[in-house]
Amino acid sequence: MQPTPTTERYEVLDVLRGFALLGVMIANMAYHSGYWFLSPEQQQALSLYHLGESLLWVIHFVTEGKFYSIFSLLFGIGFGLQIQRSMAKDLPFAGRFSRRLAILLLIGTLHVLLLYVGDILIAYALLGFVLILFRKSSNKTLLRITFVLPVIPVIQYAILWWPAQGSVTANDISGGEMFQQVLLTYQTGTYGEIMMTNVFGYLFGRFPDLIFTGRFFKVLAMFLLGFYIAKNRWFAELTIRKQQLKKIMIWGAIIGIPCNLVMAHMMTTTAYYAMSPMGIIEPLVYAFGVPALGMSYACGIALLYQKGTLKSTFKALAPLGRMALTNYLMQSMICNLVFQSYGLGLFGQISPLFFTIIGISILIAQIVFSNWWLSVYQYGPAEWFWRSLTYKKWQPLKAQKLETVKL
Repeated sequence: MQPTPTTERYEVLDVLRGFALLGVMIANMAYHSGYWFLSPEQQQALSLYHLGESLLWVIHFVTEGKFYSIFSLLFGIGFGLQIQRSMAKDLPFAGRFSRRLAILLLIGTLHVLLLYVGDILIAYALLGFVLILFRKSSNKTLLRITFVLPVIPVIQYAILWWPAQGSVTANDISGGEMFQQVLLTYQTGTYGEIMMTNVFGYLFGRFPDLIFTGRFFKVLAMFLLGFYIAKNRWFAELTIRKQQLKKIMIWGAIIGIPCNLVMAHMMTTTAYYAMSPMGIIEPLVYAFGVPALGMSYACGIALLYQKGTLKSTFKALAPLGRMALTNYLMQSMICNLVFQSYGLGLFGQISPLFFTIIGISILIAQIVFSNWWLSVYQYGPAEWFWRSLTYKKWQPLKAQKLETVKL
């Protein structure tokens, strides 16, 4: 079986993927820059701290969880598209898709080791194998499971939270010494020491946190919703789905905005990880508010994309989305050169205002680079490598004329 040619792409999906990448980058800058590893006293000592904290609250409200939810939705849509193409040609699917996931798992592992402990690719690859099990599920089953999964993290948290109430250790969120050691390593350590810190940070920090926060259930829910959308080809029928998209956008905002206002406030406290009495609020508002507002964003972009006056503006995001894997990895590479010891060494040295400006600058450069690259080549470097290994054959890289599907 051959890969999907670029002439069969749906541009609106690339636009959404590019839009999601913008939000993921801004959300991740607090981690890339080392801000989250600083103690409150160290954060307060930074220039323009109070202005930065206000900006960080806005970033929490606008980005936290919403953009990786859109990415997860698009992953599920891609899964569905590949199943449809395999069925149309009466070709096996599970084996090839499993190989694709295994390669993604390898890329994610290298990403953690070499670049960034906050990687999401490993989780996507692992959950992709679970997604295969649902490939023959009915629409009703997919929707039911999609609505049940986000509630599981609330139950999971409540099971741990309830016994902690009244305990003297409920507010103990120790780890300051560990964070200071991580901070020192990224600021002054050798590249080998940084890689070891990445590995231990993922195994004993990032991965347990993904489990504790129920991220796997949240991502799988969006995978399944994306698969449902692909099965029903919503993305290919935007004009006739306009009223439905408007309803989802409006109701997503009605539910999502108040929930995310509360969540943004909760994220300025330690209540969630300390399991204090107010801690249960955060997983509750997350479960209902994050996917709702994420869907509101996605539907809003899909509607705006159809407007002639704005379509050319959104088209600029499509190359960014077509090269999403390359750009995601590139963001880690650039941030490491800016923040870590073998680069400019700014890790833990700047407040949210400045690292947000850096993040926006990187994104602008990536939009320009992606538009140029895809005028010459068919795929981003990482996408080309991934496709070539998936299909066990080096794919042609030079660009062909792109004819996106008209909606």
